[in-house]
Amino acid sequence: MTSLRSLALSACLLAPASLPAAQPAPEVPATSPRRGDIHRFVTLPGSVRAQQQVTLHAKVPGYVRAISVDRGDTVRAGQVLAELDLPEITAERGKLEAETRFAQAEADRIKAARAQAPDLITPQLADQAAARLASAQAALRGNDALLAYGRVTAPFAGTITQRHVDPGAFVPAATASAGPSSAAVVTLADYQVVRIHVAVPEVEAARVAPGQPVIVTTEALPGRTFNAKVSRHAGALDERTRSLAIEADIPNAEGTLRPGMYVSVRVGVELRRGALLVPAAALIREKAAAFLFTLVDGKATRIAVKAGFNDGTHAEILEGLAENARILVPGKLTLTPGQAVTAVEAK
Repeated sequence: MTSLRSLALSACLLAPASLPAAQPAPEVPATSPRRGDIHRFVTLPGSVRAQQQVTLHAKVPGYVRAISVDRGDTVRAGQVLAELDLPEITAERGKLEAETRFAQAEADRIKAARAQAPDLITPQLADQAAARLASAQAALRGNDALLAYGRVTAPFAGTITQRHVDPGAFVPAATASAGPSSAAVVTLADYQVVRIHVAVPEVEAARVAPGQPVIVTTEALPGRTFNAKVSRHAGALDERTRSLAIEADIPNAEGTLRPGMYVSVRVGVELRRGALLVPAAALIREKAAAFLFTLVDGKATRIAVKAGFNDGTHAEILEGLAENARILVPGKLTLTPGQAVTAVEAK
């Protein structure tokens, strides 16, 4: 009996252990390289600026009678923003009106006298009366213009970003002696379209031209990308910074981009046409080397390639890849050479 139990135990020990079930081959997106155009981008810091912005100043000295706007208010073109009391100019108007009435009466008398007795009124006397009347009328029109400066109006539609005075404040005229800042009333900005301002370093400045692609992102709006094109550039480098100022216009009807925001700007400074392109996510970088995984007989095969431009979506392959190859895009999956995979068409 004992020997039978021993034989049974020996049989159990010598029986082969059950092998684990084979793991299925992972599904990996696959695609084919294609010919297309690709840009080389440079990434630079930039800032958001209003399409147009102005600080409105008083043209004549006066006291603020009323100011009808405050920060954040939206105004239309021609809207009255503030009104000034102009006591000296108002007082002078009475004198000018009296002088105009006197000159008009004198001119009328001379005209009537000349009609009755042409020989008694010389042409010179009539001309002098007409000149005095014209001068008085011009002075009155000048006073009207100065009084009109007592109303500060919006030159364009926009948003009030700064209010510099309150009712009752004395505002001097904006002259060289007074200083423009002391005569400021409000600051108005139009940012329905914003300008992305970027300083391009000298080494890349010669390659910049209007129409080149621009991609804008900002940490203030994570996940948002704004596409634009180079709208204009200064044409000459700033001698202090040795950089070229460029601008890209972006529609901003919702006011998402605010003037003063810091942004990251990618400018496409070079274009290569007819390049062999693969998804950027398929390219693997190890120090200075670049690799791709291709699909060969259902297995992942690693090949060394020479990469060119990379725009974040596609990468250019200069050498090492056949145009009829099938490229694996592993994403977060770690592949090993010779690993069996199940290829699915990349989206």
